[in-house]
Parts: sequence; C-alpha cells; structure tokens
Amino acid sequence: MQVTKNKIVTIDYILSETGKEKLEDGTLDYLHGFKNIMPTLERFLLDKKEGFSGKVEMAPKDAFGEMQRDLVMTIPKDQIEDGDTMEVGMQLELESEQGVVPAFVTEVHEKDIVVDGNHPYAGKHITFEITIQKIRDATAEELTHGHAHGGHGHHH
Repeated sequence: MQVTKNKIVTIDYILSETGKEKLEDGTLDYLHGFKNIMPTLERFLLDKKEGFSGKVEMAPKDAFGEMQRDLVMTIPKDQIEDGDTMEVGMQLELESEQGVVPAFVTEVHEKDIVVDGNHPYAGKHITFEITIQKIRDATAEELTHGHAHGGHGHHH
C-alpha cells in the first residue's frame, strides 16, 4: 500500500536540528492529505510504501516558522497569576488579539518575567528521519473528523 490521500499513516520519527542534536522522537498516526502535518513532510511521504525510511531537511519557514521577535515579551510579575512562582521553562497561556497563545518563560527577574510565544523549534533548520511503519485506509469517521483516531492519533 502507498501513502495517498485518505490513508492513515503510522510513522516513527526522529526530529533533529540539522547537523546538531536530536530534539525529539516518537510515533505518529496521521491522515494523509488533510494538512495534519507540515506540507513539506506530507509531500515527502506521498507515494512512499510501508517500510520506507528517509530524511527530509526543512528551513524554518517550512517547519516551525521563523522567530518572531514580537512574540518575546517582558511582563511584570504582578500582572500574572502566580507571577512570583514562575520558573524558566514553565508554559503559560497569554490572551492576545488572535486568541490564546501558549508561551514559555525564558527569563525570571525580580519584578518581571520574559516569555516567548514562538514554537520552541522556531528559527531552526530541522531534519526529520522517518520510517513508515503502517499504512491503512481511513475509516468513515476519521474522514469526517479529518484526523486519525486511536493508536498514536487523536482520542475522543
């Protein structure tokens, strides 16, 4: 079976900053052709078969985006619930004109904290090492919902 639209694809992946250390690894089920993964990765996997292994390198614009300096902000601790207990690495949700934005605390000072709303891998050139473990037809429910269910996919 080949990777085509309306197929559930199970991949094992290793994600690295290109030429550097591994960032993460895991297993993922996704519904091909429904924009559930990065477009560059989806194009790379199209027409591949079970057992395929390969690498794809991506520039920031094709992966997790460029760093957006306007998403790095200094906020007074007294404007944040539990501001005095904030530590570097903690995640919080900030209200914005676009809705809720997740942000990570990157610095803690006496009276304020610095938060970054960029994806942690933004601005990085990345490499995905991929192995296709399984390909199957999507169920009617998965097609209706637009994503994989069960296994390493979405659970309702």
